[in-house]
Amino acid sequence: YLRDETPEMHRLMKKLLPIEELNDIARPVWTFDAANQISAGDRQQNEAPKWSYSQGLGTFGKMMVKRGSLQVRGEVRIGKLAYADGLYALFDTDNNQVGNADRLVIAIPAEQAADLIAASDLPAPERLTLETALRAASYRRCLSVTLGFDRVLTTRQYYALINSDKAHPLSWLAFEHDKPGHVPPGHSVLVAQMAGAYSLEHWEMPGPELIAEVAAMVSELIGEDVKSATWSDTQRWRYSQPETLVAASNLNGVLKGLWFAGDYTLGGRVHLAVQSGID
Repeated sequence: YLRDETPEMHRLMKKLLPIEELNDIARPVWTFDAANQISAGDRQQNEAPKWSYSQGLGTFGKMMVKRGSLQVRGEVRIGKLAYADGLYALFDTDNNQVGNADRLVIAIPAEQAADLIAASDLPAPERLTLETALRAASYRRCLSVTLGFDRVLTTRQYYALINSDKAHPLSWLAFEHDKPGHVPPGHSVLVAQMAGAYSLEHWEMPGPELIAEVAAMVSELIGEDVKSATWSDTQRWRYSQPETLVAASNLNGVLKGLWFAGDYTLGGRVHLAVQSGID
């Protein structure tokens, strides 16, 4: 979900972009510990709105594209940059030039940005400075499991649960059907995000085994059998949460017209990633 905690984020979400599909999830986030003890969450945190779009958070990006009359070209992977005479030439992975820019924002995870810079034809001292700074960032991996049901699960006082003592294999459990518009009536969807240590240890575990193990953990946590899902899915987030940040001042301004934006400069929240772009 999104927060509009900063004035810039509030203006973007509420003033510049349409609000017809914007909904407050309303239900609070509660906590659980290693012993599966569930408790009420932080009251102050839960008083703040948790914004979601009816068709998912992807709506946020799509609306920004439309509002800014931006041209988006997909299915092109940039393999390197070349800088000369104040222009950045962009090349794909087959070394075909696909564009020029006098100002460029790189908004991909730091590790991928470092690889891009290392492969690029840039002034050597600046290229080394940028690559070194980018490689200082580190990320926590996350295994995510989605469980879908053609039945209604027990209604609860909370929308999601977060692990408070960092000692449980589960990090986050969300009841996605509490988000308006996300799930058809009569159906339920759970999303389980696994903790960093568990995700790293089980990164290569086959999907069916992972789903079965996680579903058993969720069943034990919430006291309801969710081991027989109608459908299920897994997602392996290599760059889930930034753990070691890089100050934007170590990146932006090193080369004229070249900027970097992403959650690894401010922190692992959607609104912070957006704020880095605004900055």
